[in-house]
Amino acid sequence: MDISHDGVVTLAVVLREGTFDAAAKALHITPSAVSQRIKALETAVGRIVVRRTKPATATPDGEVLVRLAEQWTLLVDEAQSQLVGLPDSSASDPRDRPRVHVPIAANADSLATWLLPVLAQAHRDHPMAVEVMRDDESQNSLLLRSGEVLGAITSDPIAIRGCTIVPLGAMRYLPVATPEFVETWLPDGPTDRDLARAPMVMFDRNDYLQRDTLRTVTAGTIDPPIVYIPASTEYHRAIAAGMGWGAVPIAQVPDALADGSLVPIVDSHVDVPLHWQFWTLSSPLLAALTTAVVDAARRELVQI
Repeated sequence: MDISHDGVVTLAVVLREGTFDAAAKALHITPSAVSQRIKALETAVGRIVVRRTKPATATPDGEVLVRLAEQWTLLVDEAQSQLVGLPDSSASDPRDRPRVHVPIAANADSLATWLLPVLAQAHRDHPMAVEVMRDDESQNSLLLRSGEVLGAITSDPIAIRGCTIVPLGAMRYLPVATPEFVETWLPDGPTDRDLARAPMVMFDRNDYLQRDTLRTVTAGTIDPPIVYIPASTEYHRAIAAGMGWGAVPIAQVPDALADGSLVPIVDSHVDVPLHWQFWTLSSPLLAALTTAVVDAARRELVQI
């Protein structure tokens, strides 16, 4: 089996851009050349690798090749950085060092609390340019499996084939609301009757954390009104503004709890275990980023 590098890279661009025509523009070749590369790749592997839909999507076999393309790109970029960037040369301007693209996936709450300083330090210490794809921690393993990212913070404890997984600790969440909200909507405490009417704030429709929290504070199955606020900081602000109740990272609200502007609606908390999962590659940059993420998480998260 002779897998062409041009073929797998072209496949990755087709899937990223969505169509053969858009991929041709990105690669500065003709749509016919894109089609020929994909056909040659499919002939070489004996499989259909892309569904000709709009947008184009990878078949399971195509996902394997996309992962190969991303990994190959990372390793080639690192080699070029070492050969051309001359990082140890005092005569070269460090601003001219080529930076390697490193796509990762992270949940919004990690970005809003402990992760961003880690990425900033990694940028200062290493010639990388991180791209963060943000999704719920329960969904990030899908981005890793498809080959779109090289590492991901996920709540999935099962390692994807070809990946290494490291437990990070747990992010602790507390269901809170303003005192005025509690007085209006939950005057007798978090009863099923009142929680069924009280607005609940969710990040988006993939936010299973709020549903899980609701199940811990109710005796039955209820369906409250939902407010959707798809950003971590604004989610917290929406609760502080009295739009509803919701579970927020304790790390975000110590001052609000101390001054009484937010109060817990129950005495219990919810812990969400997080894991760092990454492709097992001989990549110094990915190894350095892994060390930084794991060390910071074990300082900042709840160890359970």
